[in-house]
Amino acid sequence: MSIQTIPKEASLAQSPDAQSVDERIQIEQTNSLMSTGLSAVFSAFLVTAGFWLIFYYQTRQPIILVWAVVAHILHVLRVVSSLHFIRTPKEQRNHVLWANRYCNLFVLSGIVWGAAPWLFLPQGDLPLTSLMMLVMLGLSSGGIASLAPYRRAVFSFTVPMLIGLAGAMLWRGGGVNMFLAVCAFAYLYGNLKFGVRQNKLLTEALRSRYEKEDLSKRLSEQAKSLAEQAKLLKEQVRIAENANLEKTRFLASASHDLRQPLHSIGLFAATLLAKRTSTPDEPLVRNLMICVDALEASFTAMLDVSKLDAGVVEFNPQPVALVDLFQKLGTSFAQQAEALGLGLRFKPGGKWVYGDPILLERLLGNLVHNALKFTRHGGVVLVARTRGNCVSVEVWDTGAGIDASDLPRIFDEFYQLANPERDRSKGLGMGLAIVKRLSNLMNMPLTVYSKVGHGTVFKLLVPLAGPLHEKRLSPPRNGPQLISNKLSGKRVLIVDDEETVRNSTAIVLRMHGLHVETAEGIQQALEMVTRPGQHLDAVITDLRLRNEENGIDLVCQIRAKLGQNFPALLVTGDIAPDRVQLVKQSGLRVLYKPVSVDGLLSALDDLLSYTGT
Repeated sequence: MSIQTIPKEASLAQSPDAQSVDERIQIEQTNSLMSTGLSAVFSAFLVTAGFWLIFYYQTRQPIILVWAVVAHILHVLRVVSSLHFIRTPKEQRNHVLWANRYCNLFVLSGIVWGAAPWLFLPQGDLPLTSLMMLVMLGLSSGGIASLAPYRRAVFSFTVPMLIGLAGAMLWRGGGVNMFLAVCAFAYLYGNLKFGVRQNKLLTEALRSRYEKEDLSKRLSEQAKSLAEQAKLLKEQVRIAENANLEKTRFLASASHDLRQPLHSIGLFAATLLAKRTSTPDEPLVRNLMICVDALEASFTAMLDVSKLDAGVVEFNPQPVALVDLFQKLGTSFAQQAEALGLGLRFKPGGKWVYGDPILLERLLGNLVHNALKFTRHGGVVLVARTRGNCVSVEVWDTGAGIDASDLPRIFDEFYQLANPERDRSKGLGMGLAIVKRLSNLMNMPLTVYSKVGHGTVFKLLVPLAGPLHEKRLSPPRNGPQLISNKLSGKRVLIVDDEETVRNSTAIVLRMHGLHVETAEGIQQALEMVTRPGQHLDAVITDLRLRNEENGIDLVCQIRAKLGQNFPALLVTGDIAPDRVQLVKQSGLRVLYKPVSVDGLLSALDDLLSYTGT
């Protein structure tokens, strides 16, 4: 549970020896809340500015300018508060007081945002209503990640903002507004549930960390015999394992809960783009799609790590021409290097290696991307050198270099150099974690050498192979329009316990000419499949359903009822290693949320083409 009841007597920071675990958790939660203030307020300022400028341009209401002044004053107060906290010596900080003051600013911000639909939302203007709903729901979801470390902060901003939005929709009346109000309340409930859960997981992770530190100290100071040392060491291992388990559980839970709304947002945004193309709103919707694509890229990186940890990534070694592999990398990164004013050279030397071409391209691509990101002058070189019966594939850069103390940690997930503020524009810190896992999977030793101020080199030792003179070309895939035409008229059942996911998927498929039925659980799905006169071509189901039901059992029961290998597609946001392994063992085709419209249609086309439906 969240630690929010520290006595006021603990206002001044104590020495680590005198602090309890609860007090240290309170301090860490406050520091985390305040440290994200500067980066978060910048994003909030840009969103707020774009929001009121659009509404003022569309409606010319003077009250909007008053609202904007108040909102931006609160931004300034948050910046001042964060800077004052940072500049205050640690031993003089009253963490409880600072956290409560900062939460009060969030309450005021939430009230200001909640007042917006009451003050200047035009009656009956569906595009502006949709824009306000999208921005405010997006702010609610985006704020949860930065507010989750402190339990009160989770409620301070989201509750007044979304209650104000829902209340305004109810006051206006009408079927559409009533529906939007219900959606806002449902979104508020989901966000609060997610925020409280993440706060609990983060708090328990901190507790495990500090208990581990306390145990280590007791181990060094009080160990008087080998038997006692062995006992304490065993407890330390248990706590370390629990801490790692908490981290894994947190990542899996956060990823699943965030993928669900992101998947729906992506499908709704794609639908909105299709409807608003060639209108004045098209640039706004395209910017929304850019944001969704960026979030999808972040989740893809975490999914790659989960797949590698679960052992479901297949390694298919074959002779690979480095000249072809380097050419693909050059095509991928030439534009990035040119934009940065850096040189990018490749020296394959006509060599062939023995490895998986897809995994090798991913591994080396991450290294080249990482080298370009941390190089300001000079350039990057990818070179291949023969070393006995192996080839050393090396990525050299002239970047800032890595300090010797940081080298052991660069392959840890989420570890980033020179990014203490966790600026998401600089990545997630997953690239080198994926590189290390891929090198282990392919049994290719990876070493790194670096000198601060001179640059870094990564060396991958790959088995040498003889040339392969015949190349097999994969057949071209069907284009999006051809796929849409092929699927037109097909009848599909969508099973998901999340109403927004069912609705967004159904809307997208119906736009492409499919007939769609929806169900929220196994019983309802079986009734639809066996209904007299009903004919379905495929089922699309989530993995995790309500009441401990799952999509794999659903598919098995449908196939047993129909007595045939009924086409089925799993679409899930669950990336926990054990779940990824379970999906692989089922043999079903799977997509991981968020899924793009083209990706969903392509997978459905492949599924129906394979089964001959």
